[in-house]
Amino acid sequence: MTLRAHAVIAAFLALSLGCKGPTREVPTADTRHPVALPPEAQDAVRAEMNGMLTSLNRILVALPHHDTVTIRQAAAASGLATAADPTLEKLLPEQFLTWGTQTHQGFDALAASITPGYANDSVLVRLGTITQTCVTCHATYRLAVR
Repeated sequence: MTLRAHAVIAAFLALSLGCKGPTREVPTADTRHPVALPPEAQDAVRAEMNGMLTSLNRILVALPHHDTVTIRQAAAASGLATAADPTLEKLLPEQFLTWGTQTHQGFDALAASITPGYANDSVLVRLGTITQTCVTCHATYRLAVR
């Protein structure tokens, strides 16, 4: 047999037997509840969530510097006054809205709690509560195209 014939047989065997070895099956189905929204509504929801993530980042960066002005401003920027347009709210599940409202109110409470002499630990505890609501919502829902 020629070298080429050996190479072809080796390639065939490798492909037929598989090169990867044993693999475990990983479920790929997303089991979260789909929230079907038109693209412009999805953009609005994502923009609101991005605003909250930006606030969270600004707070965490300002916290070690005891920059009360930035912490208050960042928290207020994600408060209830910045909640979704009422038209958009009609498209969202009730629990989604409840968690969203809790998150915005958490940012408002954080902004109000930042006074001279605040403790960094108290801010971190509040941020933990706020972000737990985010984690719960993201584990429950996913945006889907309507």
